[in-house]
Amino acid sequence: LASGLASHASVSRLLYVMGRDNVFPERVFGYVHPKWRTPALNVIMVGIVALSALFFDLVTATALINFGALVAFTFVNLSVFNHFWRRKGMNKSWKDHFHYLLMPLVGALTVGVLWVNLESTSLTLGLVWASLGGAYLWYLIRRYRKVPLYDGDRTPVSET
Repeated sequence: LASGLASHASVSRLLYVMGRDNVFPERVFGYVHPKWRTPALNVIMVGIVALSALFFDLVTATALINFGALVAFTFVNLSVFNHFWRRKGMNKSWKDHFHYLLMPLVGALTVGVLWVNLESTSLTLGLVWASLGGAYLWYLIRRYRKVPLYDGDRTPVSET
């Protein structure tokens, strides 16, 4: 229960930031409740999406989670290599080789084995979801010619 509440709150706040920065429509996603100073509409929307999981069978829910987790783990391994090995130049000592080359490579190979053994349902649902996200990204790129910047003068969300 605690993990679910923490996830609910963090997703609501992530949507708020995306609304505030006009990645999603600001009027809805960037809304802050005047009394509670929380992203109230996002909390409600995330709650509705969470309740929709009641209509998924376990196989479908697991399929979506598996694809998303593997995408995240793949990018974590690529990011460690890219950030430390390539950008920061931490590739001099044997410890650097172990931490920033060998371990991400082992992680990527392990995730690769999991990708190969992923159920077709997971792959299909994940690719459809990723395609929708890619189409939205294409729309955003065409809509904005420069990255929207956060205006620090706006109403902040409360810390609670």
